[in-house]
Amino acid sequence: MYIKVTGDSEDQKVLVLGEPLIRQKQDGYYLLPGRLVRALKPDDLPIGIRFKLAGALPSGYGFYREDTVIFRRLNESSALWIDVTSAYLVSEWDGLFPLEATVLARKTTLEQLERFCSVRCETGEQLMKIRYEFSWCTQEELDLERTLEQICDTVFEVEAKGNARLWPGHGHF
Repeated sequence: MYIKVTGDSEDQKVLVLGEPLIRQKQDGYYLLPGRLVRALKPDDLPIGIRFKLAGALPSGYGFYREDTVIFRRLNESSALWIDVTSAYLVSEWDGLFPLEATVLARKTTLEQLERFCSVRCETGEQLMKIRYEFSWCTQEELDLERTLEQICDTVFEVEAKGNARLWPGHGHF
């Protein structure tokens, strides 16, 4: 087994290929270094334990710095449950369109696509967030690196479709 879990929920440790992972105590997920991902398959992940990619994948692929993407297995299948939170500081926003319009366009896009659930949006004077969840599974057998690349593509696609709504001719904002 490539992943070993020891201890109870209070003092749990997760080792991947013999290397202990860092646990984010406040959020309860483990940072999984991208360099360790290639040796794993989705069904190697222990059920119920949450992970976040630390750094980039060996392919160079990775999530945007604004995106916190947590993944875990819910059951015996190799399907993963994905929880995405995108957080934007208003003072650092350099997008083409206003931040609030961008976040709301992405929210509308997510609400219109059946595969996404728990879509929530928080807008504030200093920070804006959008959060959503989805299930990822495939019929083909993939390693965890390729799986995470496809999840990256899904997150990028959500942002692109939301941004496309803001261009003239799409008439939503």
